[in-house]
Amino acid sequence: MGVTHRIEEIYSEPDLFEPDRFSPQRQENKKYPFSLIGFGGGPRICIGLAFAKTEMKIVAAHLLHSYHWEILPNQSLEEVVVPTNRPKDGLRVRFQPR
Repeated sequence: MGVTHRIEEIYSEPDLFEPDRFSPQRQENKKYPFSLIGFGGGPRICIGLAFAKTEMKIVAAHLLHSYHWEILPNQSLEEVVVPTNRPKDGLRVRFQPR
């Protein structure tokens, strides 16, 4: 999966965090079948895909609307890919209610 998501013919500048690549205007993930495989694909695609996407949107909207975010200093945001993609030191954030 990690290699598939870094193919430059599919994803321009694959190592950049660029959520707009999935916008309706660009849809880089739809150039080739199964180029985005976080939930699998084909007849065995995860049945929880739609629920997971909805749940992520609700949680993100709540956090963005209700809190001011501050990324704390002195942490490495270098990417570690095993067992899943994440920042090397995690992501320490201070949330302040708005």
